[in-house]
Amino acid sequence: MKVEKLDNLTEADRKSLMAIWLAGNLDAHPFIAASYWHGQAAKVADQLAQASIYVVKQDHQIVGFAGMQTHYLAGMFVKPGFRDNGIGSLLLFALKSDYKQVRLNVYEKNPKAIRFYQRHDFVENKRGVDPDTDEVELTMKWQE
Repeated sequence: MKVEKLDNLTEADRKSLMAIWLAGNLDAHPFIAASYWHGQAAKVADQLAQASIYVVKQDHQIVGFAGMQTHYLAGMFVKPGFRDNGIGSLLLFALKSDYKQVRLNVYEKNPKAIRFYQRHDFVENKRGVDPDTDEVELTMKWQE
């Protein structure tokens, strides 16, 4: 498997990304009401068009993706059934080769994600409360 950057996002790509995004959020954030994620879907679908999208495919099917906005990792998700197979690491390696700095936000109640980013040399540099969810969020940063 390899990472590729999607230059032209097709409708099929967008649907695939959104399905992975929703499944990932519902799975990783059980402490946030599912209705919140469903309510964010239209906004996120619009943001995909503004982001640099990196994908990993298997058999021509997207199994993981990362969305970058400048130096901000707006989200990274792996399709259920494909997690814990190194896809997230592949995506981060690609981002680190294209960017000198990557920032992201992660919920404090998602320790698996925090540990994953720490293993990839991200450090916490700020914490705050997400006004939309009232959950504590950590801002983490990696710099070359």
